[in-house]
Parts: sequence; C-alpha cells; structure tokens
Amino acid sequence: MDEVPSLTVRLLGGAPARHGSGEIALGPAQRQAVFAALALHAGQFVSRKDIIDAVWGERPPDSATGIVYTYVSALRRALEPVGEPLVATRAGYSLDLPRQQVDVHVFEAELERARTYRLAGEHHRELESLRSALAQWRGSALTGIPGPFAETQRARLNELRMGALERQAEVALHLGGYRELVGELAVLVERHPLHEGLHRMLVTALFRSGRQAEALAAFDSARETIIEQSGLEPGPELLALRQRVLDGDPSLHHQDQPERHRPTRALPERPSAFVGREFELGRLRRHLSALLDEGRGGTVWLDGEAGSGKSALLAEALAAAGNRTRRVEADELTSAVPLSLIADCLGGEALDNLTKTVTELCEDGPRVLVFEDLHWADEDSLLAWQRLHRLTAHLPLLLIGSARPLPRRRTLDVLRSRLDGEIVSLPPFDGPAVAALAEETLARDPGEDFLGFAAEYTAGNAGYLCELFTEFAEGHDLAAAPHRRITAVVEDHLATLSVACKRTLTSAALLGSSFTVADLTGVTGRELRALIEAVEEALAARVLETEGDRLRFRVPLVRSVFAANTPPAIRAVLHQEIAATMVGSGAPADRVAEQLLQVGDELTARWIPQWLLDNVGLLSTGHAVELLHLLSHQRNLTEEQHQGLAGELAALLLPETGTETSWPTARTTGAAQPWCAPLHALARPGVPPQRGVV
Repeated sequence: MDEVPSLTVRLLGGAPARHGSGEIALGPAQRQAVFAALALHAGQFVSRKDIIDAVWGERPPDSATGIVYTYVSALRRALEPVGEPLVATRAGYSLDLPRQQVDVHVFEAELERARTYRLAGEHHRELESLRSALAQWRGSALTGIPGPFAETQRARLNELRMGALERQAEVALHLGGYRELVGELAVLVERHPLHEGLHRMLVTALFRSGRQAEALAAFDSARETIIEQSGLEPGPELLALRQRVLDGDPSLHHQDQPERHRPTRALPERPSAFVGREFELGRLRRHLSALLDEGRGGTVWLDGEAGSGKSALLAEALAAAGNRTRRVEADELTSAVPLSLIADCLGGEALDNLTKTVTELCEDGPRVLVFEDLHWADEDSLLAWQRLHRLTAHLPLLLIGSARPLPRRRTLDVLRSRLDGEIVSLPPFDGPAVAALAEETLARDPGEDFLGFAAEYTAGNAGYLCELFTEFAEGHDLAAAPHRRITAVVEDHLATLSVACKRTLTSAALLGSSFTVADLTGVTGRELRALIEAVEEALAARVLETEGDRLRFRVPLVRSVFAANTPPAIRAVLHQEIAATMVGSGAPADRVAEQLLQVGDELTARWIPQWLLDNVGLLSTGHAVELLHLLSHQRNLTEEQHQGLAGELAALLLPETGTETSWPTARTTGAAQPWCAPLHALARPGVPPQRGVV
C-alpha cells in the first residue's frame, strides 16, 4: 500500500488527523468516532453495521444508516487535501492508509518488537522499543470521541500503556538505570496514584540508589495516598516491600539482567492437610495414570473460585509426575504481552513452531503441562492453549488449565464450551468437609457451634477456612475485625475489582446483613447510575448476591474485611448516622438495631435510648437484649431512662419475676450481671463463644 502523503492519524493524543504540520478539522464528535473506527482498522473494510455499532451501540437512531452516509461524505471532503484515502464500496468503508501512519498501530508494533527482544534476551533493544512505543502517546487515547467502540479501545490501550510503562521501569531497573529512573517514576506515581506496581518500582529505585530513608518515605506517601483515594490498604506486595527495605534485603539490590521470560515453576509443596476433595483428586489421578502407564494424553479444565484449593489439588494429584511437569501461572502482566504464557512454559522457540517444540518434548516421555489462572491469559496464549489441547489426541501429553469462573470472559467461555476433555469444578466445602479440615488443622475439637459459624462465615471457601482455623488456634478474637493475614488473602482475591466498586462495597459493608441500592444511595451520596455500575460489577464477580429485592455479601467474611477498612471511630459515627437515616425513612426496627449493634460500647447519639424504649416491643428478643445491655453501660442517661431500660431488660430476661428494683442498684455499684456476658456473645450474629477462651 502506497503512503498517503503527509497524512498522519493520531488517536493517542492531539488532533485525530493532521496534514503536514496542520490539523484537519473532522467536525463533530460522532463524525470523529466514525473516523476513529476506520483508522483503527486501517487498510480493512468496515461494514456500515459495524460503524453503527461503534458509534451508537445497541440503540442506534432509526436514521443511523443515513447519518453514517452523511458523516462519510463529510469526512471525504475534509480529507481532500491529502487525496482520497477514504474508500466506499458495497462491503463498507475503508481508510486506505498504511498502518505506520496511524500512531496506535505504531505503538502496538513497537510493543510486539519489544516482546520479541525480551524473549531473545536483548534487553537494551527491548527498552528502546518500549520507549519508542510510549513516545507515540501525546495525551489521552481517543480524547473526546464517543461511542462504545471508543470506550472499549480506550480501556484496552490504557491497559497496554500501563503494562508498557511498568515493563519499561522493570527493564531499566535491571539494567542499572535506577538513579535516572527515580524522577520519571515520581512523575508516574503522581499521575497514576493507585497503580501499586509503579509505587513498588519507585521504592525499589530509591533503595538501590542508596536512599533508604527516601524509599521508606515514598512507601509512606504511597500508603497514605492509596488509603485516602480508595479507602483501602495497599496490597500485600507493597506492604511487604517496606519490611524488605527496612531489613536491607539483598534481593532488592541490582541484578545484572532482567528475566528473559519467567521460568516454569515447580508445583507447590503437597499440603500438610488435604481433605474435602477426594472425588476430584480421583478424577485427576485417573488421567495421570493413563498418561504414565499407557502414554495416553488428555485435557483437564479445573474450575474454582479464588481460594477453592485448585493449586493444592494439583500439587496433591501430580506429585507422582515429578520432573515431567511444567507449570506456569498467568497474572495481570502476562495479559498485556501476547503469547507470554506459552513462552514462559515452553521457551521462545515454541512461538515459531509450537507443534514441533511440544512433539520433541514428548519424545523423551510423557509430559504434563499445567497452566494456572488462565483468566489472566492473553488472547493469543489462549488460542495456543487450544492448539495444545488438539495435540493431546496423539501425543503422551496431559494438558491442565485452571481458571476462576468469574469474572466472565467470552474467550474463556468459548474455549471451555468447545473442550472435549474433562471439566472438574471445585464447589465450596460442605459441613463434613469443614469438619474434616478442622480435625486435620486444629489440635482440639472446636465444637459444632464454631464449625457451623466457620462454614457460614467463609461460605465454604477452603482458603478462607484454613486462615480462619489458624486465627482460631492462635487465640484471636473472631468477633473483632479480621486479622491482617486473612484480610490480605481476601484483598488479593478481590484485586481485580475497580476502585469505584471497592469504595461502594466499603459503604455497603456498613449497612448490615442486607441492603438496597436506595440504602447505598443515601449512605454514599453518589449518582444512581454510577452506583448501579459498581453494584453490577460486584454482582458479576459474585461478591454480592441478590436476596429478593435486596442485596447482601455472598461471603460474610468479605463483608467484615470491607467494614474494617473504615477506622473504628469513624465507623461508630457512620453506623449511628445510618441508623438515624433508617429511622427517618421508616425502616423496620430490627434493621435499625443491626446498625446500632455494630457500634458496640460507643453508642453516644442522644436519640437512641428513647428510640429503644419506644420500639423495644418491635425488636427480636436477641436484638432487644443486646441493645438494652449495651445502653445500660452508658453514663449520659437520665435516671428515667436508666429505670426504663432496666425494667425492659428485666422483663425480657426474668419475665416471671416482674422485678424492677434490684437491677438499678447493681448497675450503680458497677456489679456485672453473671448472665450478661454469655448473652452478649450469643446475641452477636454468627460468632459463637470460643471454647477455652476467657
């Protein structure tokens, strides 16, 4: 294709079309959306239907076809100074322009060149290509261009850019350019304050430059910014980096070369306690026996939510395969580099001839290839995985892939639906499995009450159960906020949620066991449309679930983790404000009581005692007893309120006596009623008294 003289397309910032040094006026935003769709498919024909979908999505106007014709005619007139690059045929429209004249295509070509250099170990050239790719950006992608196609491309290109920025910093650090990198990273973390990878790079660059105190200050600044803007603590990797800097960890110092690609990893050590997956274990072992004993290949797809025990199951099932196993894990970074997962598992040569590489590998005997967390894999790696699946029909190759069922990806859904191998799904642990895990991990019988609480609190998630049992064995108060270790596990599992979604969930966690979108609107003050988007994301990820016309957290532990993100003092005030709002809107008394019980001993709002006296008859017994008990400790009550609360409590606990005189005397002397403490513990929803803990 011949070059179009002096026509340049810039979709990564600046005017979309330029002629020499001047801009070409393309007209209104929707006309620019048509141009952008054509430019992103430069050299290809785009049908009128695809253009309509790109500009208006599922609800185009009735006159959309005529509008597109008008827009194209106007674009052709606007582009007349550079000839006739816009071609119309019965098949649709095409921008007849070499891809090297479109900045997006140059950006993607340089990223592909960088990937090739990375696999070849030529890291100086890789860095040059990354810099050349990033130099194409002069602002924001597709600025001011509307439509669903532009929105999707904006998100995709921004993700590629962040991946390139992080990889550029990683390569520069490994090549020893950390001193020069500090200033660049400082600017990047200011522009992208919630991107923890960039914060980690900055802390590391400062440390390697001999500026330990500044590295610690950069961490403190990062943590403060992340908490302020997201309401959440940083992830475990960034938190752990601070301790490594304090300890002067030698592994943080300069390495001569960055990784060419991540090597295959050994299977994790076999779990010390393996229970609850005997059926699934048998299915995997049958496939392994067929491979090792008969040389018969096969494919297994392992489905399970984060924490369901996929890696532990594989470690137990494949222990006999030993060094015949190659295992790789996908992550967020692999999704930005095409075929990176295949290169990590089989080496760069597999990118040239996958069939030959795998065939030669299997000539030395049966092989097991394990690809974990395929929900992160890039599209090209997934297509290559499908080719590996076809090879299992005539090679001694057992191919295993694991993925979370949610959030959904169309490519994964299609791949899974077309799979003629075996699909093994890991359901939540049921009661017997929870009891068996407790027996293996605890040195004492926790009791049926605790086992029932653990199963409900974790929704049967094996990973959460293991952490909960560890906290129980160490004597932690499970009625308090979740311990740091289990909190880190939950936050890692929810890392893919957007910041807006996490903020919404933090507010939702304060609303009690169930809530409505209207409740959330009152608490957050956010626009309904933005709130619904966040709720839909949480529902798609199965963090929330519906309960009639209400919403609730699917896993109560997750709700506890989000609630703990709000500092206790602020949480106490918010719960009382939410309760007051509920009273004003006529909410049921038990829902108001749920809010007040979350406050504990910090009930200070003056309206609460009188509200309780007026509504005690509408409350369930458990809520009424605990609220009366909590308020009986308050010192800012009138004598009339003291008498009234004491009388109601006595009537509930000792209905046969009708006595109201002894309780105030005991209260004023500070004597504790012997039955109050166990009732207080039992009334708290879901948390049983811990046996053996005083």
